Amino acid sequence: MAIQTKSRREFHPAVSISSWLIFAIAVEICAPNRLAWLALAAPILLIPREALQRFLRLVWKARWLWLALILLYAFTMPGVYLWSSAYSPTIEGLQMGGLRVMRLMLMLAALARLLVELTPRQLAGGLYMLSAPLEWIKFDRRAFAVRLALTLEQIDRMPTRQNWLEALKSPSDMTDSHEEIRLAMPEVGSHDAGLFLAACLLLAVSLA
Repeated sequence: MAIQTKSRREFHPAVSISSWLIFAIAVEICAPNRLAWLALAAPILLIPREALQRFLRLVWKARWLWLALILLYAFTMPGVYLWSSAYSPTIEGLQMGGLRVMRLMLMLAALARLLVELTPRQLAGGLYMLSAPLEWIKFDRRAFAVRLALTLEQIDRMPTRQNWLEALKSPSDMTDSHEEIRLAMPEVGSHDAGLFLAACLLLAVSLA
């Protein structure tokens, strides 16, 4: 596995992934009133058309998850009944379920932007660099990065409307030939520092 030093992407993959993780933590711990401001600013993440399309696909694929979360909170959380019946959902449960769905959708919006900005090999390269501390426990991050890059590229080549059973029955395109995997790693610049500091500032505001 070789590391390529040039990339057409703007931000360093490791910085982008770290910033997404910080953003996800900030969204999770953010107070509901500040979460509303984040929701208003979230469309900035979806300005590229590709990011918006990927976000809508992610939301659609998780549609049953949204419904399950809302029903779970609505019928298990104690509170004021929506109507006078023992089988009625509670207002507090509906509010908490909607809040949980909003948090997850904000994370998906940022994830959609991350997946659009990074190629599979850049994503694997970023995780390769971030997993360096795991070498203390004998974690083979080179093998992990190569397998992840090949898996993501294989998923990208799959037809979008192919049935999962048909995909399992279809022969794999992978061959036994040896191929050198190059993970594109740009140099860290001032713009990377700005992105990371912005994510840390968002986390600080969420904790305040």
